[in-house]
Amino acid sequence: MESKLFSTIGFCTDFSENADHAFVVAKDLATRFGASLEIIHITANLVHSPPVHATYMPVEYDPEFIEEVTRAASASIDEKYVKNLPGGMLYHVNVVSGYAVTEILRLVQEKGIDLLVMGSHGLTGIAHVLFGSTAERVVRKAGCSVLTVRLK
Repeated sequence: MESKLFSTIGFCTDFSENADHAFVVAKDLATRFGASLEIIHITANLVHSPPVHATYMPVEYDPEFIEEVTRAASASIDEKYVKNLPGGMLYHVNVVSGYAVTEILRLVQEKGIDLLVMGSHGLTGIAHVLFGSTAERVVRKAGCSVLTVRLK
């Protein structure tokens, strides 16, 4: 019996236009290979370390606030992505809090993802040096193939 090339495809979103474009690719690949889709969104680690420049965020986080952020992200995923999946496609939504690279790599291993699809913002020069790239770090460390998708 021949095994599928990809049985579980991960799709990472930060809700950017790049991520939306990567979703189209991930959905198409999952359809072609008959793979399940793991939709991944990582929120900032609200419990332990608030975003550095998030002056709009309260200093101490109420557990209800964290639940509200998680619910809002899940609702956005349902609206932007889940409702656009073909009927019958197996999928799972993963909204977790933490450092993006660490949590993505953990989910790759935990969920048995064999292809990860994510957008790349294509930072260059000093912007790349200062901000780095989540996609680049994931590509270097992931235990699976990673497809980075750029806007044309």
